[in-house]
Amino acid sequence: MRFGFHLFMVDPGEHQEIARTADDCGWDSIQVADAPFFPETVSVPYPYTPDGARFWPLDMPVLDPWVAMTAMAVVTRRIRFVPSVLRLAIRQPLLEAKSLCSLAAVSNDRVALGVGLAWMPEEFRWLGIDMKTRGKRQDEAIQAVRLLMQGGFQEFHGEFVDFDRVIMAPTPKKKIPIYVGGATAPAMRRAARLGDGWLSVIHDKAEIPGLVAELNGHRREFGRAAEPFDIMLHCPDATGIDDIKRLEDLGITDLQVTPWAVPGIAAEEGVGKIQQQQPALQTKLDAIRRYADQVIARFA
Repeated sequence: MRFGFHLFMVDPGEHQEIARTADDCGWDSIQVADAPFFPETVSVPYPYTPDGARFWPLDMPVLDPWVAMTAMAVVTRRIRFVPSVLRLAIRQPLLEAKSLCSLAAVSNDRVALGVGLAWMPEEFRWLGIDMKTRGKRQDEAIQAVRLLMQGGFQEFHGEFVDFDRVIMAPTPKKKIPIYVGGATAPAMRRAARLGDGWLSVIHDKAEIPGLVAELNGHRREFGRAAEPFDIMLHCPDATGIDDIKRLEDLGITDLQVTPWAVPGIAAEEGVGKIQQQQPALQTKLDAIRRYADQVIARFA
């Protein structure tokens, strides 16, 4: 089992010190958000809170994910970085591939790419993209980014992503995994069909066996059951060593936690209630060290 945490709602000025501490303590990954802008009003509910309301202040500072990950990569040695999730359907795949390859070079390939579908119609409208095409756009973008990371001249001709022979350098020295996010049935099928893993938000222990069985069924359907496949999720009621070992036995490879959060928050209360807990930096650093000593060391 590998362990990581998300920096959404964390002051950007704290990122480097948190990353250095987690790196020294044996954590595997840090996730960062992708939020280009926040509309004052949104025409649809937020999908990850019980009441559909956004749980963060709209003027909250959120760094561009490539900037945030690079800033942390240059002060660390071994920890990985994951955008969770990059809204690939509203982004230009050639440019995102360049950013990914650049970060891989700076970090010695300490990156994985988490991708997901943007949920706000306003993002698509104001960026000039038809939201109805987002699934197909993301499918093509995943394939194109993976192709470009291979190096050499590549070309891709899809309905929404189309380019003749181009070369991109530098490219990663090892395979950079692409994790597909989302808990809907189409997202899980996309992860099984195109991804190197599945990245989800928050679930309780009772849900996970069924989710894993569903994923494995899709992987068999697409002839990928024998390939390596990571599963990264947040399970707030997996609080003990035995709980975590049971998740590992089910096939969970990466457990996302918030080490400074007060325990006892249930999955149905939403990830927002967990991430709203933002104690002082020193409290966060102490919690990162404590969780590493008490839990991560047991899985080393």
